[in-house]
Amino acid sequence: MKGPKVGRLFPLCISPSTYCAIFSLVYVNDKQLNKMWHNRLCHPNSHVLSTFFKSCSLGNKNSHISFDCTTCKLGKSETLSFPHNASQANHYFHIIHSDVWGISPIVSHVDYKYFVIFIDDYSQFTWLYFLRSKAEVFSVFQRFVSFLKTQFSAHIKF
Repeated sequence: MKGPKVGRLFPLCISPSTYCAIFSLVYVNDKQLNKMWHNRLCHPNSHVLSTFFKSCSLGNKNSHISFDCTTCKLGKSETLSFPHNASQANHYFHIIHSDVWGISPIVSHVDYKYFVIFIDDYSQFTWLYFLRSKAEVFSVFQRFVSFLKTQFSAHIKF
């Protein structure tokens, strides 16, 4: 095939029937064909895949296509939420959770490589601070405590 060069790309302007002709050159059994095209077409549902097969005459005329796709199962899985009664705080800022993350694989434009978060157990409100080194954690924590005292007249219990 030939096409014009646009920048560094060569866009192909071909009709859907041409795609079908190209795709129909590939021969594999129905089960392999289902899985292969499901992966290549970015994991469409079975109805979309069935319609594609019918329109392109790829050999599978079944109205229902089924197969096991681990990627789709993981994408549709839901994480369990934390139980609401797990919180032990009965007022804002009584319990603050903290976590430090780093070293980041990509350094920010101002050389931040780590971050620390502070989460209020009662409200789930989160503060995020960026750090250049892990040694800054304690000074950032002191700043955070000072911020809570001046802005909210609050003291952290735990």
